[in-house]
Amino acid sequence: MRRRTNEEVANNDRNNNDGNTKRHDGKRRLKPSRLSSSADKVVLGGLLTVRELMLTVSSNIVVVFIVYILVGNGSWNGPASGGESIDGGLAKFLETSHRRPNKGHPRDPKGMVEPSPPRMVTPVPVKMRKTFYYDGEKISFPVARAFRSRGWQRVDEIQDAHLIYTYKQWEYIGRDLEPYQRFNLIPNADRWNSKWSFVKYQTEWEQLHNKRSVYIPESYMLTDSPEQTDQFEKRLTLGGGAKFPWLLKAGDINQGKGITVLAPNSEELMDVPRLARADVWDDLDMIIQKYVCNEMTWNRRKFDVRIFWFVASLDPLIVLYHDGYVRIGNSDYTESDFSNTQAHLTTHTELGAEGKATFAQFADALQDLMQKKGISSFPAGKKAMDHVRNQMKHSLSEMIQIFKHTAFVPHRSLSTDNSFSLYCADFILDNDLDVWFLEPQYGCGLDEDYYFRLEMHASLFNGMVDVIEEVWEKQEAGRERLLPFKNAGNYEVVYADGIGFYYDGYERNHDKPTCTGGRN
Repeated sequence: MRRRTNEEVANNDRNNNDGNTKRHDGKRRLKPSRLSSSADKVVLGGLLTVRELMLTVSSNIVVVFIVYILVGNGSWNGPASGGESIDGGLAKFLETSHRRPNKGHPRDPKGMVEPSPPRMVTPVPVKMRKTFYYDGEKISFPVARAFRSRGWQRVDEIQDAHLIYTYKQWEYIGRDLEPYQRFNLIPNADRWNSKWSFVKYQTEWEQLHNKRSVYIPESYMLTDSPEQTDQFEKRLTLGGGAKFPWLLKAGDINQGKGITVLAPNSEELMDVPRLARADVWDDLDMIIQKYVCNEMTWNRRKFDVRIFWFVASLDPLIVLYHDGYVRIGNSDYTESDFSNTQAHLTTHTELGAEGKATFAQFADALQDLMQKKGISSFPAGKKAMDHVRNQMKHSLSEMIQIFKHTAFVPHRSLSTDNSFSLYCADFILDNDLDVWFLEPQYGCGLDEDYYFRLEMHASLFNGMVDVIEEVWEKQEAGRERLLPFKNAGNYEVVYADGIGFYYDGYERNHDKPTCTGGRN
């Protein structure tokens, strides 16, 4: 089967309203109501993504990627010594020697310089400088507003624009641009945007390093992975996994669709390995993920945290973090009843409109819980918000490192010298104030249904435009590295050309309560 284009991915992710998706061969995926039996209705959706890695070979020069993994105190290290090169067609990056961090505040990116030397790009024609084209969609208004506020002029044609922004990142646009133009397209985003593919690459990374990420809930691929299915069955029958609730998830369906909660010790849960081997889900790609118990609630309601991350440059790869907001469910939350999946979702539950809260309100809620639990301080200091934020930044940095050589590399579908894009990611917390990374998101809703979102969008997009402009000016001059940024606004650098943010001193307690009252 052919791999889906980014255009197809964008169509599905941004316009998937009926619970169906298309497979790579064009066949329509089934809604749960069309599955053959009650047991088979447990799951829906999925995506099969084929791993690719392109090595650039020019004459007798082979570009070999060398990646270092940072360990530091929420700060930055230089590249570790003794690094090992990447081998062949698999993007392997190996941990090398650990270095102590440079001194400085863990949230302060100042002084950070990417390892690669300055890069010169094609100059922008004078008449096109600071011009932008956007798709005219309502959801893109906050972006257009930011460019106008920074003195950029809108043009009507793509070929006349220095920068192009479209909410649907059409791949065909990227192929025909001039080298000096910039388009908000990062090719191969489907590598991390599909839940199935995300678990696939995450699992390969964990196997390579012989360790699990503390931020990702325990997950298994059920489609096209007999080994993972066997491991999950062993986890249920011999590893105590049956005493937990689990989530069956479709590979690439968003907005709460394609998720089914399976209760502890239930017949539906114990039957999952058999269904996976029998391939009863037709052409669906599925994962199963352990439910996070002892979850922190917001006035007794389930909530999740959405943050934003900004790829400011693809070459070199520079990624920044920005605070987001809280999304609050619309029904009382309980971990004693798993008969209704919608009661365990935050958004798109069809039970009523979700609530929203600011990060300032979030910080107050975290501090209150910290005091109730009698916690005096964290590795990040005495503010619970810093502790939670550092975990989100660390997990995001870890994700970028995992996908660096498969999803964040120049690609034939993009003819420009560099590119950028803004994404988001969703997290939940447990009552130990430990963060769990649910998934990165390709399409982020930009509704302005609350006044605080107007202010948040101003910070997000004004800062984004400022950074884009600084990247362009520095690369056009070719005289200095991109970092440190002179005006990053409320953004914080979390990944820079192989060096990533690391929350040093943080250790997670793995002896956590189950939803049924026992311990892990």
